Amino acid sequence: MTILLKIAAVAVAGTVLGLVIKKNSPEMALMLTISLALAALYLAYDTIRTVADFIRSLAELTQIEPEALTIVFKTVGISVVTRLSADVCRDAGQASVAAGVELTGAVTALYISLPLFKSVISMIASLV
Repeated sequence: MTILLKIAAVAVAGTVLGLVIKKNSPEMALMLTISLALAALYLAYDTIRTVADFIRSLAELTQIEPEALTIVFKTVGISVVTRLSADVCRDAGQASVAAGVELTGAVTALYISLPLFKSVISMIASLV
């Protein structure tokens, strides 16, 4: 909870500062936006790591294959990077680039998930 408050405080302060800076230097405002996003990820690192460790321990208890868990983590990572990148592009006024980033992120997540689809198909085929 405290990490969320810290991130929210930094985000609000940075956003206000960005609005002031944007009038004179839109490029610097964009750099501030990127820096704020990276700072939020940095501040949330311990929380993210705790959640990931908990998911790993649950996977061990339920005997989920580590490869499947790796695919899930990669897909979540792809979605985070895609979202942040697309939002930065939109903030810079590049909506079409943001759409391209989102499309590429969706296709990449699908590509990463192909081994899971193959596993599901194999399980279904063995039942038939």
